[in-house]
Amino acid sequence: MTFREKIDWLTLSVIALAFGWYAMVFPWGLTGTPALAAQGGLLIVVAVAMTLVLTIASIALAIHRPREATVEADERDRDITRSASTRAYYVLIVGAACCFALGYWTADLAAVLNALLASIVIAELVRLASQVAAYRLGQ
Repeated sequence: MTFREKIDWLTLSVIALAFGWYAMVFPWGLTGTPALAAQGGLLIVVAVAMTLVLTIASIALAIHRPREATVEADERDRDITRSASTRAYYVLIVGAACCFALGYWTADLAAVLNALLASIVIAELVRLASQVAAYRLGQ
């Protein structure tokens, strides 16, 4: 497994766990300003936790395999990243369109922002899963 694939697996896992936790603890019954305050507080916790975990784990992986960590991306890596980003872009566009529809039907800003956040997270998970799959399938 290459260093880039390990980082993709790590990032995929951390994002899934962090935003899974966010979805479980968010007070979904709240609306208005209290929901926005809860959302802001939880996002700060998620951002700090993700930053710490990804930074520490990436440093540990780089220390464990310093040669792999310094290898520049080759054409295959760039192709994998490009095709995975294209897939994620389509997911993000559909998610954003759904957020516009939700905004039209509801006046709850917190619900629209959570839907937008979900769209971004799902698109990023699609990108990372596509990259991991491409590395696994040898594309």
